[in-house]
Amino acid sequence: MIVSFCLPPASTLIIVSSHQALTPKIKGSGPPTPAKPNKISNKISSKAAKILGEEAPPWFLLPDEGKGPQETGLVVDPEDKSVKGGSVKALVERLTAHDTTDPNYSKAFLMTFKSFTTLNDLFDLLVERFRIQPPSGLATLQLRQWTSRKRNIVQFRVINTFKSMLTDEDILEKDDLYILARMKEFVLSEDVAQVSASRSLLALIERVQKSGETKRIVVKAAQTAPAPLLPKAKRLKLTDIEPLELARQLTLLESALYQKIRPMECLQRAREGVGAKDKDGGSGGGMDNIAYVIQTSNRIADWVAESVLSKEDSRKRAATVKHLILVADRCRTLNNFSTMIAIVSGLNTPPIRRLKRTWELVSQRHMAQFGACEVTLDSNRNFNKYRSMLASVVPPCVPFIGVFLSTLQFIQDGNKDLLSDGVVNFKKRQMASEVISDIKRWQAHTYNLQVVPAIRDYIEECLSAYDETDTRMSSDRFWQMSLEREPREREDEKMARLLQESGFL
Repeated sequence: MIVSFCLPPASTLIIVSSHQALTPKIKGSGPPTPAKPNKISNKISSKAAKILGEEAPPWFLLPDEGKGPQETGLVVDPEDKSVKGGSVKALVERLTAHDTTDPNYSKAFLMTFKSFTTLNDLFDLLVERFRIQPPSGLATLQLRQWTSRKRNIVQFRVINTFKSMLTDEDILEKDDLYILARMKEFVLSEDVAQVSASRSLLALIERVQKSGETKRIVVKAAQTAPAPLLPKAKRLKLTDIEPLELARQLTLLESALYQKIRPMECLQRAREGVGAKDKDGGSGGGMDNIAYVIQTSNRIADWVAESVLSKEDSRKRAATVKHLILVADRCRTLNNFSTMIAIVSGLNTPPIRRLKRTWELVSQRHMAQFGACEVTLDSNRNFNKYRSMLASVVPPCVPFIGVFLSTLQFIQDGNKDLLSDGVVNFKKRQMASEVISDIKRWQAHTYNLQVVPAIRDYIEECLSAYDETDTRMSSDRFWQMSLEREPREREDEKMARLLQESGFL
């Protein structure tokens, strides 16, 4: 199913221009003079202000949304007044506006700005914004009002934006920390040093320079971790490990991988296609963290298939299937949906599903547990049931990354990057940031579980046997093994076998 995100007709968009009442004219060597305010516009504004019981702001305090001689203004939704798009300068000026605050806008901007500008360009625009100049021709009282009610607020918000870039996790990557030198030079400049808020920014810059990274806030459980269920055998086999403990160790493994995913990886993957970096040598020279999550899921699915097919006796295969179903069910109760779906996928591969003799020996209780896992990630209606369930889950959790990636891909494919020449489609970035916020939501909490080295080593040894570049060969090998374990049989042969197994023959 392809989801399309259509923009409303151009006639429904509002273009907010900047300084429409301030068109300086330079004649000879004389100073610029402000344009005369539009009387009709002023009358309308005054009438609206009286109706609303508010006093209209003076013309020199009106918002300036970045519309210069060669630039486009802000595109605003006429109904909810949300930002649909604008030039990069207009978007930056909205970010640091003196007359409005929108935390959701700020969050979306900082999370996605690299998709429409560069870090250096953003820095330059913020510095330019900090050094905002008053319109010419202001009287002394007007200049004082403009300074206190506009310039000071804008400067404060520029400094707060820099602080957010350093304190909010995942905005700056390690490769971005070169910008700290430019930030420090800016903060130490004479005009910035006079602003009291700059001192705390300087301390923050120096702290990040010293540590070499921005900090992510992670909530850790206060209570003691449950005692692990240690296996008795020294040389471990799959069925030697308690399903709950195996689920715990797999959860710790997958949770650690999920924690490493960065917002820009999500946006980059959506732009390049879902499978762009799943293998070494992809765009950017290697695998991203999302690729490692996907690779681990595929390896778990292969491990599941091999664990079943390696048993020659159907009863042993059935015992392995039942054990794996219990592990998947325990993952479900731990909110580890990533490993759960990997195990379910491994058991649902054609080489395993065709093993009728094996599945006939799996009890109804186990099949009910297996069905509960399958239903949890039912793909009907765009995973609607899973999305609803996830909204009520209490962290910690390891979600299934595939749902997020599919949503980001729909957003990427269904929306243009630009509304028109030079006008960034910010609504598209807003939608993407909401998905990334969902991804990050589950990164803020860790599992309160203990690593069992023997089990962790066993898992890693098993998973390392499967090569992502050899998936076709593995599939062919599993199919051949499946045919060897249970050759195709005619209906009369099947009936005779069932009668014999049931004791009638």
